Amino acid sequence: MAMFTKPKLLFLFFCILSLFLASQCDDNPGRKGQRDPEERFRECQQRCWTQERGERVSPCVQRCQREYQREREKQHRGQEETRDENQGRGKREPEERLRECQQRCQRQEEGQQQWQCQQRCQQEYQREKEQQHRGQEDENQGRGKRDPEERLRECKQRCQRPEEGQQKWECQQRCQQEYQREKEQHHRGQEDENQGRGKLDPEERHRECQHRCQRQEEGQQKWQCQQRCQQEYQREKEQHHRGQETNPQREEVKNPYLFESQRFRSRVRASHGDFRMLEKFTQRSELLQGIEKFRVAVLELEPQSFMLPHHCDSETIFVVVRGQGTISIAEQDEKNSFNLEHGDVIRVPAGSTFYFLNRDNNEKFFVYALVKSVNVPGHPQAFFSAGGENPESFYRVFSDDILETSFNTPRDRLERLFGQQQKQGVVIKASEEQIRAISEHASRSTEQTKGEKRGPFNLLKERPLFGSRFGLFFEASPERFEQLRDLDTAVSFMNINQGGMVLPFYNTRSTRLVMVVEGNGRFEMACSHLGRQGRGQWSHGERREQEEQQEGGNVHYQKVHGNLNVGDLLVVPASHPITLIATGGSNFRLVAFGVNAQNNKKNFLAGKVNLWRNVDREAKELSFNMPGREVEEIFQKQDQSFFVAGPGQQRERGEQGKRGQELYLSSILDFVF
Repeated sequence: MAMFTKPKLLFLFFCILSLFLASQCDDNPGRKGQRDPEERFRECQQRCWTQERGERVSPCVQRCQREYQREREKQHRGQEETRDENQGRGKREPEERLRECQQRCQRQEEGQQQWQCQQRCQQEYQREKEQQHRGQEDENQGRGKRDPEERLRECKQRCQRPEEGQQKWECQQRCQQEYQREKEQHHRGQEDENQGRGKLDPEERHRECQHRCQRQEEGQQKWQCQQRCQQEYQREKEQHHRGQETNPQREEVKNPYLFESQRFRSRVRASHGDFRMLEKFTQRSELLQGIEKFRVAVLELEPQSFMLPHHCDSETIFVVVRGQGTISIAEQDEKNSFNLEHGDVIRVPAGSTFYFLNRDNNEKFFVYALVKSVNVPGHPQAFFSAGGENPESFYRVFSDDILETSFNTPRDRLERLFGQQQKQGVVIKASEEQIRAISEHASRSTEQTKGEKRGPFNLLKERPLFGSRFGLFFEASPERFEQLRDLDTAVSFMNINQGGMVLPFYNTRSTRLVMVVEGNGRFEMACSHLGRQGRGQWSHGERREQEEQQEGGNVHYQKVHGNLNVGDLLVVPASHPITLIATGGSNFRLVAFGVNAQNNKKNFLAGKVNLWRNVDREAKELSFNMPGREVEEIFQKQDQSFFVAGPGQQRERGEQGKRGQELYLSSILDFVF
């Protein structure tokens, strides 16, 4: 019995010893990452030779070989990832590189080494964010001004190909939103600063920056974003203090009349929508002083969402451009609710408390707004009675004893009422029951008397002011609609069919603020102000009276031109000849607000109906230094009026005559419905 016990004890001893040695080799995996794969391969082979016997040695060595190959491949991949990261570092956000770095740490390291690797990732992330904030990466700054625009164009081109109708429009809206997000992330305030944003208060930019942090960031990143906002605020305050002594003159931009969609900035925090407003017009150029009291804004509500009640120190005209919603207007002695649809126009008087509702389950609700402040010109303010953190309720500025007396309610209940309501912003989600209860008693716009002060009217259900088979034009003038009269404003819709154009014309006394609702196009406009500037006669810092005295009789016009996309705004000053052309694969649809609109007329400069019909032949002959009959032949050559086929889109006259009535009817039905 003893003969068989001794070998068993020896075998058990060697087994325990091998397990102990193996644990000593593997217990400290943190050291693993500090040695080369070759070194670990040699150690693995030695363990096989010392711990295994017979047929077990060969499989053990093969396992070592496979482990060696795997580690070499992992090391090679890590080197490639590092090289790719270094080569493409300027093309990705620091947050993205931080995530990739931490993922590599998870895959390649263990224990203490993994923690150290993650620390290095965090340090590199902090360094890159500081460099980006200080503006040291000049290459990234130059690239950031190009790439978002290129991506926007590519995105809109993709929308043109596979999408149709509502889907195409929503695709273009997503492109615009993504473009705006990228511009804010890459250039927080830089573009606006270069183009005149410096006249905004640093406090206002600080609030906007904090709002962006609330919308876009979370956790630690949100805190870092807010820290950057604070640092930028301190820097701008110092610059503002130094700049008071020098006060450099405004630099006029080449095209002060075109405002791209990304220039609309969010004014308030909203989790289920957005309210964006364009900068003050005179902030862009002195040439826009005639409309400095007006601002333009865009309201966007997600399906089944609700905008909190508030009042404004401004007269506001709302135009529904997409979707179905409800507006309720509360006065001291009455309340009015109206169901709104595409084409509805409604005015909300200054000081009236109102709130919006998107009652549709699927489609967004889009409203364009013209705002005229009654206190500080060009600086309208909203006052929210219900609120919490953001927006804050204006009731909270009153003392507790004032509120307790006013409401005859204990302080703790008032604190719950005014201090803990909303944390989602000014636009929140609403239930189907709440939506039904608010909208079921609202009136329909079609039931309102045309021109009623409190009720909306639908412009698209009016007769077009003029049109042809290539386009339609609807307009609500202050002479016909009481709501617009005392503001001396007008509202118009223009639809240019695919491939069409509106013939050159000008407005006699009204400046038009034209916004793109759908499609793509381009414009050309003649401007005498920029013509003098281009010839060196519009020098900065001189008064306009001095400039007029120094003109010397020279007359020159500058061609102002550009592309128009969804959400863009174009200012068309009075008396400036202009033409608009549809360039995309769909109709080109526009909404315009007219300022100084009373007694305005549109004078067409070409086409069958043009003002030259009413000029004497002798006057034409003297003006153009050509025989009067020849001048008349040229002006009468175009047999179409108002809208025609655009450049490169002319068809055979026979085909036009055959399909003319069909196209005209299609244009009306498509635009209205």
